Amino acid sequence: MKKIAFMLCAAAVLGALSSCTSDPEATYEVIPASGNESRVLTVTSNAPAVFTYGDKTVSGTTTATFENVPEKGTLTINSVSADYFGQKKVDVVFNGNKTIALDVQLAKKPTIEVSQQDMMKGKVVTNDAENQEMTGVKASIAVPSTTTITGNTTSPFSISTFVPTEAGSWMTRGDDDGEAGVLVMRCAADGAKFSDPVIVTLDIPESDGLDLTCVSEDGKEVLDMTEAGSGKRQVKLSHFSDWTVVMKATASDVVTRAESSEVTTMTITIKPGTNTITYQSKTGAVWTGGTKNTTVTNYLKNKVGKYAVTNKTENYENTTGATKLTYRIIQTYEDKSFKSGSARFTARVYHGATIVIEGPQGGHSGGGFF
Repeated sequence: MKKIAFMLCAAAVLGALSSCTSDPEATYEVIPASGNESRVLTVTSNAPAVFTYGDKTVSGTTTATFENVPEKGTLTINSVSADYFGQKKVDVVFNGNKTIALDVQLAKKPTIEVSQQDMMKGKVVTNDAENQEMTGVKASIAVPSTTTITGNTTSPFSISTFVPTEAGSWMTRGDDDGEAGVLVMRCAADGAKFSDPVIVTLDIPESDGLDLTCVSEDGKEVLDMTEAGSGKRQVKLSHFSDWTVVMKATASDVVTRAESSEVTTMTITIKPGTNTITYQSKTGAVWTGGTKNTTVTNYLKNKVGKYAVTNKTENYENTTGATKLTYRIIQTYEDKSFKSGSARFTARVYHGATIVIEGPQGGHSGGGFF
């Protein structure tokens, strides 16, 4: 258990040096209560589901919070509605962070289907209006009349899109090669293969210039996505399954401000027994300028982490007498500039809040902890 000793002469706080100018005989000892450093996973979804992480389950809701969870694990999401596809799994790695916030987008089953015969005659199938609104993307499939279909020659054609969920890798200084999935195209008839590739067109507003590729479900095929007019991309597929649109960006021009304007200073009277400090901690990335669209938003959410403001409570045990102590909430962040293809955008990346506790006025000053 970590201890923070508040001495009016000299003290070591979690291994940090401190200085003081008051009565050397007075000592205040505050012990962080167990659980202060526990990891918290928060999840939101677009439809009710059963969420399981570690040995904990939250059922029949669109939000779930898991506290005191393992550093690594698999989040399992099962839709409770037959209108959505079934189980979804997300690998979670906290990577030293105390909080991870995830948006899980469950894939809704398509409501538009076109027979293979009609597709061969030139009809185009699209994702439905609700799916377009959910993902911000209009997707369509066109089949060349010269193609031969094998593998699945009876099922109708359809396409639905959804945003993949990844536990952000929390891009840090020096990480200059970042990729993240920004969209999944679920193409049916599943298993169908084509002698002449079918053409999938994605209408993604304001996506011109972004570095986008299309990756097969097994990761073995990486296809170029050609620009096909303002905000449109096309890719040629030789077979159907789930295909992921991946965006690549380079981060540079990092400015770290350890003690920025986002600093809150408070005074608390520490009493014998349990004392509680409640504060807000920001995590994840916020777009701040340049190109902004659904693709960029999804990239930041999956590569860097979803932006979230979390109310946190930390408890301390005071084993000595009452005294007034000053504490500061220091919200650290990095301002990052990103380049993807010919497009540029900026974001503020938060790394959680730090508590620094100080002694009485004119006395102790010391370190803190996350």
